[in-house]
Amino acid sequence: MKNALLLAALATVAGAAMADTCMVSPTAKETVSGRFGKFRNGGAANHGSSNQQPHMHDGLDFSTSNANQPVFASDAGTITLAGAHGSAGNTIMIKRTNGDIVAYYHLSGIATGLAAGMTVKAGQQLGLSGNTNRGSESVGKMLKHLHFVYGTAQKDDARAKAFPENAGRGPFNPGQLPSAFNQQQGIGWKTDPSPYFCKTYAIQDGNPAQYPVLGKDTKEQYAILFGSVPAGGTPPNVKFESSQVAAANSDVAIANAAGTTVVAMLKDSDGYGALPTAPIGGYDTMSTSEMMLTEATRRFSDANWNTNITKVSSRALWVDYNRAIGVGNYLAEATYRKKEKVEALLAAYTAQKMKGIRLKTDAARERALRNDVARSIN
Repeated sequence: MKNALLLAALATVAGAAMADTCMVSPTAKETVSGRFGKFRNGGAANHGSSNQQPHMHDGLDFSTSNANQPVFASDAGTITLAGAHGSAGNTIMIKRTNGDIVAYYHLSGIATGLAAGMTVKAGQQLGLSGNTNRGSESVGKMLKHLHFVYGTAQKDDARAKAFPENAGRGPFNPGQLPSAFNQQQGIGWKTDPSPYFCKTYAIQDGNPAQYPVLGKDTKEQYAILFGSVPAGGTPPNVKFESSQVAAANSDVAIANAAGTTVVAMLKDSDGYGALPTAPIGGYDTMSTSEMMLTEATRRFSDANWNTNITKVSSRALWVDYNRAIGVGNYLAEATYRKKEKVEALLAAYTAQKMKGIRLKTDAARERALRNDVARSIN
């Protein structure tokens, strides 16, 4: 099992999720007015969002005091989009050197000369914050601000979690939170931008009751949602159970204290090890179709799967092989039961279709018997 935990601990390093350097602040005020992952009910409950439908907030809103204030590049990279972008209004997207995308929404204007294909430096002004929606149209009910979105290039690096509107009522268990964001063309897998910044930012979203539950700043919220992350550890991954990640990070902390690495500390001789299991809940709560989808996702849709299987112990491979055999047997049994049900339904259907023929046959048999009796009497 520890080798599976090692995979969780190395996922960030393998995916280059944290990039070479942390990102600088995109605004001068350095205050967040809208939490990542916050559910918005729609209409007036959307806190001035341009999206009036119920939705999950997919980024961080940086306050600019409802004014057109400079917006800066949080890191060096190449512009992939500079212009109107649907309900995001005037938008700039920049690809970092690690392949991740950072997006700046609702700009009132874009700096002169910036266009797709150009490179920018960290701290370079990109434009002004605003409240644009479709095209360059301003939305009066939406405060001028910066909506900042972070998209990872690899699904395994995504840490997108959602928490409910009433999270402040407690009790609160981050392990039960569902993944809320999927891959989006041009951005990738949306995730919490907090750990990628050099600084942490105070959150002033007008709901102090949630501060003790969800944190009063961005990295505190991140720690509450995803757990404490030691140096060299990894934030929880949508592919791993929360208990696996916590154990992986504890292994990293122990290795750090011992002055060694998890690779050197965890060996095949420990007698444990397995590749990542199914999502929270396990196969005992899944339907057969969900089991098939899970196995297909693990083995064929995971970009890091081929890398992961080269890092685990031989025991881990045997464990996963036995699990695959067990899942296969279970699916075969489930398929057999399904066939039995289908055959029973077909038999009932055939019996109903044959009812008319049976009645005609019975009537013919009765006529034949009557005729035979009449001939015998005569």
